[in-house]
Amino acid sequence: MNSLDTKNINFDFLQDIFLEEAWKSVDKIDAFLDSKCLEEREIMITKEESNQIFRILHSFKGSAFMMGHQTIAEMIHGAEDLFSYLQEEDNINQKDLQTILRLTRTVSSCVKRELKRMETGEDVTDFGWAIVKRIKNFLEHIEGEEMDPNAENMQYTRKGRKIIPFQNFDSLYQKAERMITIMGRELDKTVHLQMIGKETEVPKDIYEKISMAVMQMVKNSMDHGIESKEEREKLGKSDIGRIRIEVKKVAQKVSVAFYDDGRGLDRENILNIAEKKGVLKKERQCYTDQEVYNFLLKPGFTTKSMVSLFSGRGIGLDVVNAGVAALGGSIEIESREHRGTTFLIEFPLV
Repeated sequence: MNSLDTKNINFDFLQDIFLEEAWKSVDKIDAFLDSKCLEEREIMITKEESNQIFRILHSFKGSAFMMGHQTIAEMIHGAEDLFSYLQEEDNINQKDLQTILRLTRTVSSCVKRELKRMETGEDVTDFGWAIVKRIKNFLEHIEGEEMDPNAENMQYTRKGRKIIPFQNFDSLYQKAERMITIMGRELDKTVHLQMIGKETEVPKDIYEKISMAVMQMVKNSMDHGIESKEEREKLGKSDIGRIRIEVKKVAQKVSVAFYDDGRGLDRENILNIAEKKGVLKKERQCYTDQEVYNFLLKPGFTTKSMVSLFSGRGIGLDVVNAGVAALGGSIEIESREHRGTTFLIEFPLV
């Protein structure tokens, strides 16, 4: 049995475990929701109950993310935010409680739909962004002026509409380093990670989108971008690959540049796939490099023909791009053959 066969078996095994645990988590969430009848009586949610559901959601989100199921991870993260709010607030009116439970029920329904699609081998959709946006809008509305202006790690942002926590990038560096170690061991690649600007602080909602984007890019670089040691040696490169992440905050904007020194993007291959998918709208030679690379941000677009343990399932950058765009951000891609690829993520801070 060759290594690719082994990796596919590994992925199938891990996928089965993920699905089994995912259904258990959804069942627990549904049982909790079923116990809170919205029509018959006043809703009471204890701190113990909210903490328990929060822990289930947090664990579920982590598992989904590590398996590459970003759509599911984002929906669960939205529900997690709802229960984080429940943990922090002592006096929540009945109307808001009902909304929180209804939004959580919608998340559960959407997640179950995606799990069923995975079980039948269908592509996971990106429709979950609608419920994520509804949750975000709801929390923005109810949080308003509630948070303490003097609390530590709180700053005004988003045109002064509310006060939200800020976060630096140290934990992202640690997560990226762990993923590089795990994938490097599986793929027999050695990669050095450098991160500049770890101390930069940004609003937590922006940090979450940047974190998800960067982790997906780390995964793509390790699996798709950075060559094997043998291939790098033939090209006259060091057998140690490099990934560099640079965070900057200038004026009213934060930018994150993600660079790897891998094989770069294959323009012709991307165009071939775009042509097969029927998304080309003009002659191939009329597309700029940026326009070609932007195909990678479209739903279900992948340049990898085989599903591996880590990627190639046609989800990832499209979901990342949708999440970045939801907060007014943008992603640009630059690449040079055999020299590497750079992703530039930018977010407005006002």
